[in-house]
Amino acid sequence: MIEAQARVAQDELAGLDPQIAQVAKDLDVVNADIAALQAKFDARRELHGRLERDTFRFAAMPREQVPTDLSEGQREALDELLALRDGLLAAQTKLAERADVLATLKSSVGAKQAQLARMRDRARILAAAAAAGDTEAKEAQIAVLKSLAQDATNAQTALAQLVASAMVRDGAAAAWSLPLRGVLTQSFGPTTFELEPPATYKGVSYPHFHGAIDLAAPLGTPVSAASGGVVAFVGYLPDGAMIVLIAHPGGYVSEYAHLDDTFAFPTVKAGQTVKAGQVVGFIGLTGITTGAHLHYAVMKDGAPIDPLSLLSER
Repeated sequence: MIEAQARVAQDELAGLDPQIAQVAKDLDVVNADIAALQAKFDARRELHGRLERDTFRFAAMPREQVPTDLSEGQREALDELLALRDGLLAAQTKLAERADVLATLKSSVGAKQAQLARMRDRARILAAAAAAGDTEAKEAQIAVLKSLAQDATNAQTALAQLVASAMVRDGAAAAWSLPLRGVLTQSFGPTTFELEPPATYKGVSYPHFHGAIDLAAPLGTPVSAASGGVVAFVGYLPDGAMIVLIAHPGGYVSEYAHLDDTFAFPTVKAGQTVKAGQVVGFIGLTGITTGAHLHYAVMKDGAPIDPLSLLSER
């Protein structure tokens, strides 16, 4: 699994590099456009005379308040100035958007590099132990499994903190649906899978518990909000998984994990209101995963519930 995840991380890093180069190039072009537009705008402002003064006064007015009986010269000057101003605003907006994309790409690179470094360290431990003999190899395998399990536990701790800060108890809960059509590969509840962290559910403690359902689907499959709400968090858990958290009325919070962050990023931002069925991201391979799937969880007042139980309540 470590070798497979390392290959995936390497491939995804390779895919991010040309995107970063292209975005950086776009930023240079946009900056040049802004400089040229600003120079024209400033040059226009330096003109003197009543015609130009009137033009700048008109340009500062709401469009519906501009006199309709302008002379041809005034109208031409006003149209030119407004075009320059609109072009400058559009270029500045594009600059801000591309800067956001570049920041997101760099964040993805950082997360993948950290994940790759952890996997390389574990691979070296296993390789060194294998060369030393069967006993040490088995001990190393157990140590690596514990390390992977600790990553999962750290992710659950971080998730619990995010969920606690995201809960919205006001309002009535709306209808729920599945975020995508996929194959159910792991159900909600106790499991023998040792990478799942321990949990207490309905007063019973379990050594390994899967507080979600896993839905397998091809890479890039759109993932939709299961119910309407407000996006509470978009980012990474300590295990490298890209997630989207949505807060819903009634104390519900839904989680969409292992989303893609290389070729198609989540389409929403924190604080954004989303409707049921709205696309929030795409199936990926981020975090500890053995294949392309969506880890879909729902929490009620901070405690996990079976997402499938919400479907039967509609």
